[in-house]
Amino acid sequence: MQFGEGGAGTFSDGKLYCRVKDPRFLGRKVLEEFVKAGAPDDILFEAHPHIGTFRLVTMVESMRAAIEELGGEYRWQTRVDDIEIDAGRGLRGLHLHDGSFLEADHVVLAVGHSARPTFEMLHRRGVHIEAKPFSIGVRIEHPQSWIDEARYGKFARHPILGTAAYSLSHHCANERTVYSFCMCPGGRVVAATSEDGRVVTNGMSQYSRAEFNANSGLVVAIDPARDYPDGPLAGIDFQRHWESLAYVAGGSNYNAPGQKVGDFLAGRASTALGLVTPSYKPGVIMTDLSQCLPAFAIEAMREALPIFGRQLARYDHPDVVMTGVETRTSSPIRITRGKDYQSLNTGRLFPAGEGAGYAGGILSAAIDGINVAEAVALSMMKR
Repeated sequence: MQFGEGGAGTFSDGKLYCRVKDPRFLGRKVLEEFVKAGAPDDILFEAHPHIGTFRLVTMVESMRAAIEELGGEYRWQTRVDDIEIDAGRGLRGLHLHDGSFLEADHVVLAVGHSARPTFEMLHRRGVHIEAKPFSIGVRIEHPQSWIDEARYGKFARHPILGTAAYSLSHHCANERTVYSFCMCPGGRVVAATSEDGRVVTNGMSQYSRAEFNANSGLVVAIDPARDYPDGPLAGIDFQRHWESLAYVAGGSNYNAPGQKVGDFLAGRASTALGLVTPSYKPGVIMTDLSQCLPAFAIEAMREALPIFGRQLARYDHPDVVMTGVETRTSSPIRITRGKDYQSLNTGRLFPAGEGAGYAGGILSAAIDGINVAEAVALSMMKR
């Protein structure tokens, strides 16, 4: 096994916010590597650095080339279908989709938060997994000009200020928390499903943030013990249930179900658009989002929306559009690991990043990747 510099995944549109404690200043190292790979220099000093989708693509290509120059190898179209574990010895290798076997006694498992078949395979093999909290809700869209005016007042559209963002949170009477998630100024709502017959939404912005709408997740925090207590993979079943209902509510053709805020608060289905045009492709079918969201989420969002409207003018305007469903705020599982970064019960298997339950975006995943790489090197030195 060879080591070089690490790469990074692309979560959403390249937001580099990070809430992890970073005593070793690894985040700075990550940002510097991103700049070397083609990210804009301003990520080194901006309070809320952002790269944009198009630049992420070229950055990943640059990182891939650097890894290959250092001796790394990429195997495209080569899915890992199974792992092999010897009793008493630990990890032995990987069974690949083409029928071949890749012998490996150290494996970093850095899958995304929607790698459901991999999660299910690991559970079958007895790798320790636990259910983890995530959130469920919608993407909410406003004209970007409304957000600029609410945040900047008479200085809205000043070139120095750029497009405005927001962050909102409210703890509800039903003991649920509603909050904005992955706010995308001047962006669009995008399709993010990974399975047939399901609809999932996400949001993104280009570096220019020049699209006509702002969008954000409007999501409700959920808890395994309360909402899906039936085993470590129950959160996946929970996600699939509401994603399938969203597919049906949208017309069973991958259009997404949508509803105007005024109709949502009044408890009636939407039949037409108003002042706000949704950006989701292939399209939005106006309907009643209570068909594809849990009752507790509907109740909490109805309480929170007017409160957010008092904090941010026109946030709860009747014509604002909500598009469902947002279910992939984070991984629904955690592949439990010890202080040595190895799986709690499968030696030399190193869960890493967002899919494994140890990060919430690009920067935190990259920091976790550095820590895991060092742990792998230390383990190999002990052999």
